[in-house]
Formats: sequence, structure tokens, C-alpha cells
Amino acid sequence: MKIIGNVNSINHTWPLNLLELYNERGVNQISRFCNHTEQLVPNELVAAYHRARKSAPHRQERNKRYFVGHSGVTSSGGYSNRREEHLAVALWNSTQEYGPLALLDGRTLEFLDYQFPLKAQRSDKGIGKVDLFGLFDNTTPCVIELKIHAAGKGSSDTPLRAFLEALAYCAIVEANARDIAREVLDNCGKKLIRERPDLVLMAPEEYWLRYINHQKAGEWWPALRRLADQLNKSFGLESHFIGLRDAKFSMGLEGQKPQLLGNCSLINLSDLLS
Repeated sequence: MKIIGNVNSINHTWPLNLLELYNERGVNQISRFCNHTEQLVPNELVAAYHRARKSAPHRQERNKRYFVGHSGVTSSGGYSNRREEHLAVALWNSTQEYGPLALLDGRTLEFLDYQFPLKAQRSDKGIGKVDLFGLFDNTTPCVIELKIHAAGKGSSDTPLRAFLEALAYCAIVEANARDIAREVLDNCGKKLIRERPDLVLMAPEEYWLRYINHQKAGEWWPALRRLADQLNKSFGLESHFIGLRDAKFSMGLEGQKPQLLGNCSLINLSDLLS
């Protein structure tokens, strides 16, 4: 396996593996992830995406469904630090009760499921679950990677790590698009119009502002936005960076459903930072 790079660049193994790439140490370091973002080559990421799609696991080959019958109640007992999971379930519960959320540009975003499984068997290493699987405007599927700001002075996953993880999961979802579309139609009565999902990186505005204002993070947002635009131009994968405003929520402990407490609204990251 060949190492590519030069003295001033980030070294990656070749060919790029998306499931390994988002777990690289520098990708998740505040002082380094901007440099990683700037040096990622769009054409290499596109090739890695196609490889991930080709090698993706297929749950239905193992007689496993993607919609596994979630009830809106987490498995947590009297204590949990899985705040991202509880926020995801709270957002899903809100969709079930009040319908889709609206973006400022008039589009709607609906959450169809949370903790959306992608593994077909235990040996599918490095593959987790999609935080939220949803629809734009009732027809376009989207893979939603949800992040939340760490409590206190701690740090959460960087935007680059979240973006690359979502990119890998988009490839797996696309590889299983027809099976997923059938389940969406059966479970939700909705017809998907595209196999390639949109990529959504979503977080409360506090998460975004911590990285924007962090002195060591550098000018990561222009670099990440540019990379996402280049991927869209190269092979039509559209990315959305969304902030959650007033996204207070209750933890779903002792059998209770997590619930949104604030007047949660969606705002594009570019509007949040303007």
C-alpha cells in the first residue's frame, strides 16, 4: 500500500479508504484538521466514494431491515452521556408529532428514522449507524450526521471528521438505495426520486461557533465549504451545513422520550456566520 504526500502535505495510504480516513488522528485534532481539509483532493475522494459503494454491506442479503421499528425511546437507564443520540431522537420525535422542519430557503427536512443501521454482519468493521435518515422536500434522501458541542471545555468531533464519516455512509446508503427506497415506501408511504443521498452535517449553533471562534482551528470553514462544492461539481453529491437554533432538549431517561424544549429552527451555516 503506497503512501502519498510530500514534506508539507498530509500523508495518506493509497488508495484512500473513507472508513479509515475519517478515523485518522489529525482529522479530529483542532490544530490540524484545517490543514487536512485543504489538502484533500476531490478526485481522490470521489474515487474512494465509488470504492466504498462497491464494497458496501447489504443488509437485505442477511434478511435484515433498515427500518427496525424505533419507538422514540432510547435504551438509556437513569444516566447517559450520549447527548447526540438523545438530540437525534428528540428531533425524530418532533417530526413524528409536528411534521417536517422548514429551512429559510423554503425547503423542508423530515426525519424518517434515527440510528439507521448499515452493518449487515458483525465483521463489517468501522461502520456505524446513521444518526438521522431523512428527506428533503418529501423526496430526496439525506444522510444526516449530527454533532453536539461538548459539555464544559471539552471538544467534540471536528466538522471534517463528521463530514468524512457522513460521506462514507452516503456511499453505503447509495449502494442499498433500491432496498431502502422500498422500505421507505412501505413504512412511510413516500417515494424517493434519487439513489444518491444528500449529505447533511447538522449541529446546534453552539457547536459551530466553538469551532469558528477557536484560535487553533484556523480558516476551516472556507476550506470545507470549498471541498464540498468541488465534490458536488465532480459527481453531484450535494452537502448541507445546518445549524440548530434554540435546540434545547430533554434527555430520554427511565423510559421517557427525549423531547425538544426550545423553539428549534434550522439555519444554514453560511447564514449563521454572516
